[in-house]
Amino acid sequence: MKPFCEVVVTTVLPAVRSLVTRQLTTDYNFTQQEVADLLGLTQPAISQYLQQSRGTKVKILEKQPEIMTLIDDLTKDVVSAKLRPRELQSKFCEICKTIRKKRIICFLHEEIYPSIAPCSECLGEC
Repeated sequence: MKPFCEVVVTTVLPAVRSLVTRQLTTDYNFTQQEVADLLGLTQPAISQYLQQSRGTKVKILEKQPEIMTLIDDLTKDVVSAKLRPRELQSKFCEICKTIRKKRIICFLHEEIYPSIAPCSECLGEC
């Protein structure tokens, strides 16, 4: 069985990156290469996020206004070049903590392993 932190890495973070990528290309007209450079990713990764072959769980996050506000703020900060790499990492962590509090990771964990329901592992400390 995958621990919940692996669910974060394989599901949640790609979804967040996908949403940020979409905002940067759609709302701010950045090219895929510019987005890749800003986020420290490759252009093919950006393409996959835009095609949603990576980050396929965006709909779950889009239904959460608080999470979308954090993602919007992160995107604005990336555009304004206010964030250094450590600060960017902190913003991602803040989004992830909010997702944990809302039990979205538990939902995704249960989706992968129905036998662990009700899951509350991610509500503990890591």
